[in-house]
Amino acid sequence: MALNIKSAETERLARDVAALTGDTITEAVRKGLLLLQEEARSAREAEIERKMQAIRDIQERVRKKLGGQKLVITKDDFDALWDE
Repeated sequence: MALNIKSAETERLARDVAALTGDTITEAVRKGLLLLQEEARSAREAEIERKMQAIRDIQERVRKKLGGQKLVITKDDFDALWDE
């Protein structure tokens, strides 16, 4: 499958990296994309963890405000929220 790069700067970068590493242009692009993919995946996982921690913090604050009370929510309660 062909990849058509229409950016002179991108092509120059790919050729430069290939020359510096001794890789083919294809291999240089593949390795660069793998690095970017891992970076993006790690950033996404970190963001998910940050949001999960924020939820846990909110849950803990609510738990403290309830003073040990158990909050029992049933399916009917949820259905009522959605008018079902």
